Amino acid sequence: MKGGAPVLVCWHSERAGYEVLERALRAFRNRRVEIGTVLYLVQRDGEPEGCPSLQGAALEPLSLPLADPTRHADVYAAMRDRVVPRLASRSDVHVNISPGTPAMHAAWIILHASGALPPGTRLWSSQFNPATKRSRVDPVEFPITTYLAEVRKLGWMEPNRGMYRPDAQSAARRAALERLARYARVPGMPMLVLGERGTGKTRLVETLVAELKARAGKVVTLACGGLDSSLADSLLFGHRRGAFTGAVEDRPGLLAKADAGILFLDEVQDLPKAAQRKLVRVFQERHRRYRPLGGDAEVAVDVELICASNLDDAVLRDRLDPDLYDRISHLTVRIPPIRECREDIADGWRAVWRELRRDERLPGEAPWNSHLASTLADHDLPGNLRDLQRLAALLMAWWSGDAEESIGTALANWNLGLAEAELEWDGRGGLYGSGSRQEFIRRFRHRLALWSKERHGTWRDAAAALQCDEKTLRQDAALRAQHGNLG
Repeated sequence: MKGGAPVLVCWHSERAGYEVLERALRAFRNRRVEIGTVLYLVQRDGEPEGCPSLQGAALEPLSLPLADPTRHADVYAAMRDRVVPRLASRSDVHVNISPGTPAMHAAWIILHASGALPPGTRLWSSQFNPATKRSRVDPVEFPITTYLAEVRKLGWMEPNRGMYRPDAQSAARRAALERLARYARVPGMPMLVLGERGTGKTRLVETLVAELKARAGKVVTLACGGLDSSLADSLLFGHRRGAFTGAVEDRPGLLAKADAGILFLDEVQDLPKAAQRKLVRVFQERHRRYRPLGGDAEVAVDVELICASNLDDAVLRDRLDPDLYDRISHLTVRIPPIRECREDIADGWRAVWRELRRDERLPGEAPWNSHLASTLADHDLPGNLRDLQRLAALLMAWWSGDAEESIGTALANWNLGLAEAELEWDGRGGLYGSGSRQEFIRRFRHRLALWSKERHGTWRDAAAALQCDEKTLRQDAALRAQHGNLG
C-alpha cells in the first residue's frame, strides 16, 4: 500500500462474515470518508469466501493465524510485527476496532496510545442497530499517550533510518530505553550514556534524547579524542580576536553554537583535564556561564549537556576529573550490547538492512534464513551494530538473487574477517592460542570451511572437494571458539 486514498484496517468477523465490513463502509461513506483500500485481517489461513464489491474499495487480505485470538500477547505481537509495517508509508489510516475479540480491541488501543500506528491514525467503533437495520461508526476518543509515542515520532519521520525499537523484545534493552526516555525529560541535568562501541550511543543522543528534550535538530557533537588542551579550549569556549597567534577574528565555540540545544561530548574521557575543569565551572550552576579565550566578560548560554563513553563506570570514574564525573553521572544510562539482547537481533538486522539499502534490485525486506539466524544467535558480535552493518554490506555486495547462496557467501566473508582479528599465525602457518583440544578442533573446522569456500567459490564445490555434505560445511563455517584466548 502506497499513499493514496484512505485505508481501513479491520479484522474479519468470524460470525457475521463480510456483512460487518460492508455495513461499516456504508457508514464511513455517510461520514464522507471514502475508503480506498481495506487491509483485511483474517485469523485463519486463506481469504474468506463470498467477498463483495465493497463499494469500489480494494481488498488486501492479510492472514494472521492465531491459535487463540483471546490471548492478548499473541494478538499484540501479530499486529505489531505483521500489520504495523504494512502501514509505514500511509498517511490516512482508519481502524475499525469493533470486529474481533476483546483482546483485539485492547491491542488496537495499546498500539494507538503508544504511537505504533502512523501519525493521525483514527480509531472507530462500528455499531449495528437491528431495529433500524442501519450501522454507524463513531470515533474512539482515547487521548492517553505514553513515552513510547514520543519516542516513535522519529521512526515515522525517518522510516528508513535504523533506530532502536522502543518496544524492544529483550528486558535489558527495554529497561535502558525507558531509563533514557525518563532521564531525558529532566531539564537542566547532564546525562551520561555508557555502552560498548557500536551500541548506537551517538544516534540515540542525536535523535531520541534530542526529541524528548524538545531540542531536535540542535545537537552539537564533539568527538573528544585527539584534542590537546589549547585546541579543546578554543573549540569549546571560542576565542576573541588576538587571543593567540593566528586568532585574526572572533570565533564562537561549541557552547555558543549549542545555545538552546544540546552539547554532546562523545568519549568524554578523552577530553583534556584542563578543559574538564573549565566545564565543571560551566555546569555547576543553572545559568551556564563561561569566558571565551581572550574575552573580558562571561557569556551565558542555555545548553543541555550529554556525555558518552565506551568505558565501564568504574574505569571512567578514574579517568575523569572527580568534580566533572560528579556533575555528569547523576543520570546514567547503560546501553546493553547486542549479545545481551538476543531477542532484538532480528529486528536490528531488518533496521540495518533498510537503512543501508539503496539499490532497488535488492530485496526490500532483509534476507533471512536458519543459517543466518543461528550464526547471529551464537556470535559474540563484539562490534554490535557495526557487525550487522558490515554483514549487510557484504550481503548486498554478494547478492545473486538466490537468498540461500548469497547469505552463505556473505557469512563466509564476514566470518573470515572476524576470524583474522581473532587468530595470530606465524610464518609457517602455526596457530598461537590457548584452550582445550575441542576448542582447537572447532577453530580448525571453522577456518577450513571458510578457506575452502574462498578457494572453490561456492559451498557446493567446496563440499565436493572436501568430500563432505554442504550442510556440514556451512555449520562448520558458523562455528566459533567460545572460550580461550586466541592470541
